[in-house]
Amino acid sequence: MLVKTQGFYWTVIILVFLNTVCVAVEHHTQPDWLTHFLMYTEVVFLVLFMSEMGIKMYGLGMKYYFMSAFNKFDCVVIFGSIFEVLWYKVTQDSFGFSVLRALRLLRIFKITKYWSSLRNLVISLLNSMRSIVSLLFLLFLFILIFALLGMQLFGGKWNFEQGRPAQHFDTFPMALMTVFQILTGEDWNEVMYNGIISHGGIHDKGMAFSLYFVVLVLFGNYTLLNVFLAIAVDNLANAQELTAKEEEEAEENERRRCMQIKKIQEEYHQRTGQLLPRSEAALQAEAMFPVQEEVKVIEVKTDVADENKPPPAVPGNTPKPMLEYSSLYIFSPTNRLRQLCHFVVNLRFFDMFIMIVILASSIALAAEDPVRGSMSKKNNWLSIMDYIFTGVFTIELLLKIIDLGLILHPKAYMRDAWNILDALVVVCALIAFAFQGEEASSSASKNLSTIKSLRVLRVLRPLKTINRVPKLKAVFDCVVHSLKNVVNILVVYWLFQFIFAVIAVQLFKGKFFYCTDESKKVEADCH
Repeated sequence: MLVKTQGFYWTVIILVFLNTVCVAVEHHTQPDWLTHFLMYTEVVFLVLFMSEMGIKMYGLGMKYYFMSAFNKFDCVVIFGSIFEVLWYKVTQDSFGFSVLRALRLLRIFKITKYWSSLRNLVISLLNSMRSIVSLLFLLFLFILIFALLGMQLFGGKWNFEQGRPAQHFDTFPMALMTVFQILTGEDWNEVMYNGIISHGGIHDKGMAFSLYFVVLVLFGNYTLLNVFLAIAVDNLANAQELTAKEEEEAEENERRRCMQIKKIQEEYHQRTGQLLPRSEAALQAEAMFPVQEEVKVIEVKTDVADENKPPPAVPGNTPKPMLEYSSLYIFSPTNRLRQLCHFVVNLRFFDMFIMIVILASSIALAAEDPVRGSMSKKNNWLSIMDYIFTGVFTIELLLKIIDLGLILHPKAYMRDAWNILDALVVVCALIAFAFQGEEASSSASKNLSTIKSLRVLRVLRPLKTINRVPKLKAVFDCVVHSLKNVVNILVVYWLFQFIFAVIAVQLFKGKFFYCTDESKKVEADCH
């Protein structure tokens, strides 16, 4: 079927992209030719999207077409665009700004239909919106009560010498906006200071009125709004699991369809003695196992370990076996020096000792005086300690390289990213120390200062603790793993940001200006 081909899919995506570009290029003081061009392109895109909808309706049938939420969304956007175009043709007016134009911008979300992980993220966000309807009503009541209370406390009292501030409680609509601004954290302390000053300042009873703003921020911002975030995170946690479940179901469905195609071909061959083309068999199998167009929320349950189940067996304090190859192509497994290095790095308290040195090194870095520099006796002592710390880390580096090898062998030292970080910190510190006491000419002093700047990498030493604490490393790996989903979240965030940016252009283009001559109401007259 045409609607299920890759060509049709990419054609729709390209049309959505071009339509989005045309909507985004509109701007203030744009030339007349661009205005007319955008009008004609909007009609062309509307016809193309109507054709897409018609092809889908004919190919899938009306019943299967409207089974998909994405197809319903397309239908609403298209009919809304048709109504806006007809309204403009009849009245030559597009409402100044049309809500239907905002609907057209939502076409960009059509890409989520073909991007499974992004689609599941959007579905999780929508599910979270359904969960916070009651919380939204509670938040509205909270804002309403504090807006009314603010009018009672501060209404008509913010008439300062420099004029009334933009945020005030003189009217109910502005009181609502002021409370909402405080909840968002946008310059709320300035609003609080105005409230304090309006009641006599800090030396009078004005400080008592600061409790209004403190309570508003604590209960509104740090409690209610964070509950919204908690609900969203709870729903987003299922997005990745939903994607994996969907992939498994798609693979299973495809396997069943392939088996059905083979069965249909065999039955046809037995009945007629001829071979049925695979395309016809696929169409028959499609009717029995249709490709799912809509993703439904799937409850993913995790297995809970039985509390009575005994823990897995823990191996004893058996020594870690040495790698069989010759490290650095010099030290064989029977080499006494390598055996000694292997014994030392695998001692029970070796990592604990390195952890203590890392901790002491971090404390020494924090104790340095960056203002007095070499003039400080404390810095001179800390510099000596830094030599000792770097020497310990260098010895650790050499012991592990002799034990594991450098990079060419499997499981070699430099094949671990954490070991590369350790080696980078140590090598940069050694290079800086090598040139620290060097007296250079003015031409070479720049290179000397550049090399000394490598000592800044000492601040990475605390990161060495991550690889040595299993629980800390597990948390870090979890954070890194979660960064994969951040990409999808950023895409959704960018889509919303783009949509509201275009809407802002439609609403406010050419209106954010003022003239020093108040009699001039038009920008051109002001110039």
